Amino acid sequence: MSKIKKLWQKYKQFLLFCLVGVANTLVAIGVNWLVLALLKYIGLSIVVFGASLAAGISSLAGDVAGAINSYILNSKFVFDGRNKHTGYKFIAAFFIYAILSALLVMLLNQMGVTEEYCKVIVTPIMIIENYFINKFWVFKNDKR
Repeated sequence: MSKIKKLWQKYKQFLLFCLVGVANTLVAIGVNWLVLALLKYIGLSIVVFGASLAAGISSLAGDVAGAINSYILNSKFVFDGRNKHTGYKFIAAFFIYAILSALLVMLLNQMGVTEEYCKVIVTPIMIIENYFINKFWVFKNDKR
């Protein structure tokens, strides 16, 4: 077996997860920016503890869209549908992810990062957290 094929077999799952993550990120950031623009257009400018509420709301909206995409693609292509009863775990993991992500976005905004870039900065951190929750809990291989 060639060296490249061996590397692919060894890291296939993680690489596929990363590719799905790119798609999820594009969906999440696109929806985030769209909702943020809409909220700014309608004049939502509520500040909570020094952070823009619009930044938190748009972050959550993007995360919901990204999560739907994530569940469909990860369960089909990355984790091979290995556990058909993942829905509740995925939803719980998503809530942890979304709340943590929104809080980090609002924290960055409070520190002076503009609303448009907060999500871009937070996303790489959240990808790592999300991979481990999905691999070791949501889509845990129960086949023994």
